[in-house]
Amino acid sequence: MICKRCGQGGADQFHQVDSFERIALADDPADPNCGHYYVDTVCVMRCAACEHSQEAAVKRWPFKTLREAQKELDSHLIGKG
Repeated sequence: MICKRCGQGGADQFHQVDSFERIALADDPADPNCGHYYVDTVCVMRCAACEHSQEAAVKRWPFKTLREAQKELDSHLIGKG
């Protein structure tokens, strides 16, 4: 991972400060799942050199409909997934 502010990178350069899940639309025509929805697991990482925080998507699950993605996200929130 490379810091978008200072340009430094490496395994020891970043530490995780938060994580969350979100739903995102796949809108890149080069993506084979274009038009579908992803449930992303995102880590917020902070650069040790400049304290800049940036997101890093660590997992993505594709779903054909928004309803399916929302159901998956809700199941994780209520502990049934």
